[in-house]
Amino acid sequence: MRWEELTSAEIGALERDRTVVILPLGSVEQHGNHLPLGTDTMLAEAVSRAAAEASGDTVVMPPPWYGFSAHHMRFPGSITLRAETLLALVEDVVASLVRHGFRRILIVNGHGGNNGLIDVLASTLGNTHYGAARIAALTYFTLAREAIGKLRKSKPGGMGHACEFETSMVQHVRPELVKIAQAETCYPDPGSRYLTTDLLGAQAIRLYHDFGDLSPTGTLGDPAFASPEAGKAFFAAVTAELAAFIADFRGWTIPERHS
Repeated sequence: MRWEELTSAEIGALERDRTVVILPLGSVEQHGNHLPLGTDTMLAEAVSRAAAEASGDTVVMPPPWYGFSAHHMRFPGSITLRAETLLALVEDVVASLVRHGFRRILIVNGHGGNNGLIDVLASTLGNTHYGAARIAALTYFTLAREAIGKLRKSKPGGMGHACEFETSMVQHVRPELVKIAQAETCYPDPGSRYLTTDLLGAQAIRLYHDFGDLSPTGTLGDPAFASPEAGKAFFAAVTAELAAFIADFRGWTIPERHS
């Protein structure tokens, strides 16, 4: 169910304890020469809707579109919110949902640049609404890291940004928006063994990396391995992982607030 397509009466009739409300987050930013600026938001919303359909009793909010994308601003078309703006926006949306009695709220992020902020949101919102609601936040491709890793064809570094994974996913969801003839491969050197640009790589170090320093086109990885068929497989895998989490999340205990 899509929140914006329902009536107020239909929202009012939803069972508050069982219903999971998903808020997709993404970005509007460069995705190389071949993918649309809205890739992250489009994919986060598409994955959320598919998982909601598979799960039942789940409503998907309209995404706010913009994210924290300061590291992409050297590339035309990229838009960034200040960190505090995105935090405040999500806090207000979630407060509205809790005001209406919803008790299970899930932030589904599709943009790596938002990762630090969703960590903050999970902690601050969980504390603010403790006893009233359970609020969880995840990045869908991190949740499905193992499943994605089994399907990938590129070597480490081949999945980063506008890469094998994202290009395949958009080829599956919105193929008319992919200009595959303009895609370029880039395996950037992050400059240290402690750093990685791979989507599935584990990195303990936190720092700022301007994408203009990593790639002349903004692509990190190898879109040459992308295909609509791969996109279908990736999409099914991440949707299944998200649907499995939703089923588990629906059973989480909501503790009572103590004075």
